[in-house]
Amino acid sequence: MPSKVKPARTLRRPGTDFDTRMIPVTRQPERTWFRVHRGAASALDFGIHDHRRFSHGSCPYPLLYVGPSIQTCLWEVFGDDIFQNDCTIAISKWTGRCFSQITVPELKVCAISTERTREAMAVDKTSLLDDDLSIPQEWGLSVQKHSAGFEAIKYTSRFVDQPCLALFDRDGLKSKLKAKLLGELENLDTAVDWLHERKAALV
Repeated sequence: MPSKVKPARTLRRPGTDFDTRMIPVTRQPERTWFRVHRGAASALDFGIHDHRRFSHGSCPYPLLYVGPSIQTCLWEVFGDDIFQNDCTIAISKWTGRCFSQITVPELKVCAISTERTREAMAVDKTSLLDDDLSIPQEWGLSVQKHSAGFEAIKYTSRFVDQPCLALFDRDGLKSKLKAKLLGELENLDTAVDWLHERKAALV
């Protein structure tokens, strides 16, 4: 007998009419965000990386991902290790990582964290969170190319119900950011406490 076909949801990609759609522009006020990053790299190290959710290889603008707290940033960087590796994190991945605060000016963002924006885009949460990163990356590319001139995508962390930003280095945004190093993770009590609360081990 033929094997039973597994049910699957439709994965939505940007339509050919995406650039003509009226996508809401959300004003994100100036505020301080945070980032966990490699100590050898600048806190403002924009880039296009194939393992990042919205970083399509053809994006015209490199991206920088920031979160609202050290806890959210730690989940974004180490969450997969916590869930997939029995709460173990490679010590080489933890050691040398730094935590910085970044002051970001007011921005025009595409807030895919809101129902109103997703409806206008004709996309659902499943497509934006799919394991096949090529799908959310296509959405990231389309948002960057949209005529509204978005400066960032505002989205919800896939680990905790907290907002994050994927900033675009367009119109000289990088030069308008102010970064301050707060220390290495191994020397920050809040980072060590996060490990202890997860009962996570460095191996």
